[in-house]
Amino acid sequence: MAQKRKVEVTTNIDDETDRVLYSVFRSAAGGLSHLYSQALNHHKVAFEAGQRHALEKLNEWMTVKHQEGTPVTTADISAYLQNELSSMSLPSNPLNGRQNEADLPLSSSLVQSQDQDGSAFCSRGSEMEIE
Repeated sequence: MAQKRKVEVTTNIDDETDRVLYSVFRSAAGGLSHLYSQALNHHKVAFEAGQRHALEKLNEWMTVKHQEGTPVTTADISAYLQNELSSMSLPSNPLNGRQNEADLPLSSSLVQSQDQDGSAFCSRGSEMEIE
């Protein structure tokens, strides 16, 4: 996390009202900065929790398939992920009733490929390897 900057007042504030106003402003600015930092940290924690949940669901599905004696291929994993993504309801932006670009499903552009050395991967802009 970035270090906090300490701003020194170079001018003398003579008027008591100005001093109080400046003090209130500094306090509000510090509170807003703290609130923003908390929101960023909460967003990171929530994102990681969602990531962990998705991986746990995939692992659970693969374990069930393995227990059934069904081999899991990269095509099966890709199909499972596409099915999960398409079955999710997409939240809309409450301000204007439209979907955000970030909320669009990945399934439309999720492509399964194979590298020269035989490593399979799914890609959407960048490669994610699947072993």
